[in-house]
Amino acid sequence: MACDESLTVAVLEVIRGELPEKIRFLRPRPYSVGRARTNDIPLNEPSISKVHAQLDYADGHFFIEDADSLHGVYVNASKVRRVELTPGAQIQLGNLTLKYSPLGTERSTGAMGKLPWVEQQQLLLSLVQTVNATLVLSQVSEQVLDAVMQITGAERGFLLLADTSTGAGRYPTVAGLRLRAARGRTELTPGAEGHGISPAIIRQALESGTIVSSTLPPAGEDEATWPGGTGGVHRTVVCIPLRSPRAGADTTGSFPRPRGVLYVDNAGSAEPFSPDALRTVEALARHAALAIENAQLFEREQRTIEELQQTQKQLLQSEKLATIGQMAAGIAHELNTPLTYIVGNLELLELQQLTPVQREMLSAVARGAERIRALARRLLAFSRPAEEEMVPLAPNDVIERSLELCQYQMASGRVQLVKRLAPDLPRVLGVSNQLELALINLVVNAVHAMAEKGGALTVTSTRRGDEVEVAVSDEGPGIPENIRARLFEPFVTTKPEGMGTGLGLSTILMVVERHKGRIDVTTEPGRGTTFRLLLPAAGT
Repeated sequence: MACDESLTVAVLEVIRGELPEKIRFLRPRPYSVGRARTNDIPLNEPSISKVHAQLDYADGHFFIEDADSLHGVYVNASKVRRVELTPGAQIQLGNLTLKYSPLGTERSTGAMGKLPWVEQQQLLLSLVQTVNATLVLSQVSEQVLDAVMQITGAERGFLLLADTSTGAGRYPTVAGLRLRAARGRTELTPGAEGHGISPAIIRQALESGTIVSSTLPPAGEDEATWPGGTGGVHRTVVCIPLRSPRAGADTTGSFPRPRGVLYVDNAGSAEPFSPDALRTVEALARHAALAIENAQLFEREQRTIEELQQTQKQLLQSEKLATIGQMAAGIAHELNTPLTYIVGNLELLELQQLTPVQREMLSAVARGAERIRALARRLLAFSRPAEEEMVPLAPNDVIERSLELCQYQMASGRVQLVKRLAPDLPRVLGVSNQLELALINLVVNAVHAMAEKGGALTVTSTRRGDEVEVAVSDEGPGIPENIRARLFEPFVTTKPEGMGTGLGLSTILMVVERHKGRIDVTTEPGRGTTFRLLLPAAGT
C-alpha cells in the first residue's frame, strides 16, 4: 500500500551544533542532505560537504547513505556507508549531531493522538525553538501544521489566517479566512471550494476564542439535510483558534478576534482526540500565534521598506528630470543669444542687392535659423513647470510639436516616420507639456525598439466616438510576455542595462489618467507594438 507523502513520519532533531532550525519533519520520500542550499535538507555548517548524505525511505523505514562526503557519516558513533535508521539513532555529520525519531503509523486503540505525552512535550519544545528562528510566514505555517498533525494523529490538517498578507488572494477562503497550509488526504481537489472544511466550526472557534471539538454532522442530524456540510462523510473535528499572547483584553474585558485557526479532522470516525493531545495543541497554538504574528509583522515591514525604496528611486529620478529641465532651459538660452545676431544680420542682408542664387542661399539660411529658434522655444516650453490648468488643445498640434523634438532620434535610428493624422479632430482638454512628454516617451521607446533593424514608426490620430485616439506603432520585436502584466509599473523596462530607467511608461500612464483617458497596448512577437492613447473630447 502506497504511503501518503503529505504525512510526516519521522523527525530529525539537532542535539549538538548551532543551526537556526532545530527540528526537521520527514515525510516518506528521499532527501538529499548537505551544506548547499539546493539540498532537500540544507545544513549551514562549514564542516559538512555540499552534498553529504542521502536519506531514502522504503517499507516504512528510513535509510541513510554517505554521498562521498569529506568527513563521512557516523550513526551511533560508527562510520557507515549505508544503514537503516532505528528509533533514537544519533547521526553525526561533521560537527552536527542529529537525533532520528520515527513517529510510527499505527494508531493507539484509545483516544486519537499518536505521540505519548512526553514525546508531545519534546515536539512542542522543539517546535517553539524552530518557529522562533524564522520570520518566513510560509515556513512557520508548514512547521506548525506538521507538529499539530503528529500530536493529534489527524488524517487532515489546515492552517487558515486572516487575509492580511501580500498575495493572499491566491489562496482559497473559508469562513473569511485564507487557507495557508494543508496536510493529509482531502476528499476534494486542491482548488475546490472549502476542502470539505466546516465554516460553522471555524466561526464558532473564532467567536468563542476557545478550542472546538466536535463530530460532524452533530449527533441526531442527517448528513443530507444538515446545513454545515461535511462532504458526505462523518468526521471528528478539532478547531484551535490562534490568538497571540500579546493580545490582552481591552477596557471592556473583551479579547480581540483570533488571527486564524488550526483545523484538523478524521473521516469516518467518531473517536475523540485525546485530552493530552488537545492540551498540548492548545499550548502550541499560543506559541504558533506569536510566531505567525511576528512573521506577518516582518512581512509588513519588508513591504514598507520596498515601498520606501521605490519612492526613493522615484524621487531621485524626479531630481534628475528637474536637472535635465534646467539644462534644457540653459541650452535654449545659449541658442537664442547667437540666433539674435544671425537673424538680425539676415534681415540686413535682405536689404542688399543680391543675385538670385545669393537670395536663395539667404532664404535657406533663414529657414535653418527659424528651425533652430523653434527648437529653442520647444526646449524652453519643455523645461517650464507643467501648468495645472487644462485648456482645449488641438491633438494634431500636440503630435507635431512632440515629433519635432524627436527628429534627431528618428534620423539616427534608421526610422521612417509615417504620419496619418485625421483632419478636423475635436479638441481635448489637457496640459500641453504633459501630453507632449507622454508622446515623446512613446516615440523614443518605439525608436529604441527598432534600434537593430530600423523600420517604420507610424503615428496616427482619429476620432473614436467621444474620444480622440493617438496611436504610436513600431516594427520592433514586441514586448516579452513575462513583463506585459507589469508594463506600467515603475522601473520595469525591456531595454538593456543602462539604456532606460523604467519610468517612461509609468509616467505616460500617470499623464493619461490625469487627463481622464486610458491607454491600450497590443503587441505581437517579431511584428511590433502599438500604444493607443484615448483622451475624452472637450465638452463630452
